[in-house]
Amino acid sequence: MGTHRVSALPTPTSAQPKILRSLRCCYMNNKPLDFPFLRSKVVTTVISAKTSVALDSKLTAIQNRLFERAHVEPMELKFLGIALGKQGIVGDAIYANPSMMPFPIQRCEYLKSLSNRQIAILTACFFANFYKTVANSESQALVSNMAAAEKSFEPYSDEYMILHQETSEEMDHIWTFRSVYNMVARETRSEEPFEAPGFFLGMVGSIPQDDYNSVDTQFRLSEECSHILELLHKPEGLQILLDEMKKKGRGFRYRTQHFLIGDAMRLLPAEDVQSLGLGGLWLLTRFAANVELKQGESYLFVDPEKFNYEPLAYNINQGHLHDEARHYTTSFDIGLTLYQAARPEAQAFIRELMRMTMEDYIKGQFLVFPEMLEAYSKGCLTIPFYFCKQTLEMAMSHQEFSDKLNNIDDLFSSWAQMEWPKKLPPFDAGLLTQKRWRYISQQYERIRQAIGIEYDVASLGNLLHRYKDILKQENLTEAFILA
Repeated sequence: MGTHRVSALPTPTSAQPKILRSLRCCYMNNKPLDFPFLRSKVVTTVISAKTSVALDSKLTAIQNRLFERAHVEPMELKFLGIALGKQGIVGDAIYANPSMMPFPIQRCEYLKSLSNRQIAILTACFFANFYKTVANSESQALVSNMAAAEKSFEPYSDEYMILHQETSEEMDHIWTFRSVYNMVARETRSEEPFEAPGFFLGMVGSIPQDDYNSVDTQFRLSEECSHILELLHKPEGLQILLDEMKKKGRGFRYRTQHFLIGDAMRLLPAEDVQSLGLGGLWLLTRFAANVELKQGESYLFVDPEKFNYEPLAYNINQGHLHDEARHYTTSFDIGLTLYQAARPEAQAFIRELMRMTMEDYIKGQFLVFPEMLEAYSKGCLTIPFYFCKQTLEMAMSHQEFSDKLNNIDDLFSSWAQMEWPKKLPPFDAGLLTQKRWRYISQQYERIRQAIGIEYDVASLGNLLHRYKDILKQENLTEAFILA
């Protein structure tokens, strides 16, 4: 787990950049920001109508009408989270389709020997950890949604309220998922905290273990941040920043991107946020995360007629899917509009960041389980495998597993020694993987074509072949041969 420290502004020294010392003095003395590149500009969250980005009126009307229709009757998820939190993990009802868990359930003797009750606990742990990552990602949306709304639209206009109302829904989701996680942690006696890195802090695709360990979920106005702000106002500054993001590695890239889609928007005046396209960068990045979420969430409770799903967990999943369907449209359509309102060099900057982000997701999702195991053995943690590890650790601490204690690393070693087919069968886990891959590819093609992204063939290698091959599949009734 990354370090989690209370954020604090550093004591200014003569060695620190002037911008950082100025920021700290303003913060401590409650004075307005005063930087040379901001003088003559009003730093405020109030934007006149003249500086607002124009949205398609039809989109605005549809989104607000859908929100009103959805909330004609109370539809918060909290009451479900409260009920599930009090109920606990009861009986044999399962919290997810077992084929969605990245385990060799049909091939591993240990997993095949689990009782129905133990499978229920295993799926409850998977459900809790899946939505834990979602909730921590949605916490970023609280900041970024409102920053983008305040710097892009007239306050309390219909356009502004789209992101405002989505932020309200995210608060409900976070509260609900925390309630469920706390219940599962209590029953399994797990001490793993709810706080964790989300998608926007780099929990994307395949993350080196060292990068994961160094993630800091607490924001601090560092020299790194002040350097980024200065570059944003220099000629060729975006290209310089992009070169640094590539040179300094994945960890720096995600720290920088996280700052740009959040606190940088809050610090900069509206006209700069709009010309830099930071609201567009946020929503398009959110779109990529929406795809990652939906490719998993949509299939968690597939084929309800065939499985004994836990009703409260099922309804939490369905309610969240309902909300996120609207958020998904916002991410793409409004994100694209804000991107198009940015100046050309900012659009080029956003395109390149989106390319690298989408490729990161592909590198984590277009893998089969033995490839995830191999990556783990080399110090690289893919996100599906992260859920696998977290789920096993949590479940094995439950008293129902007292007769099934096992060393997780030994399990991984035994799985690595199995013979694995070079294809995905058109049933069970193989079919679900095909569906998820095709969905990701179809949605990424929308954004790739909309803003003109070209993938790096050398970076993706055979994964790009899988991406393209699954796009060609008109039906999924045959085995998918792995490139």
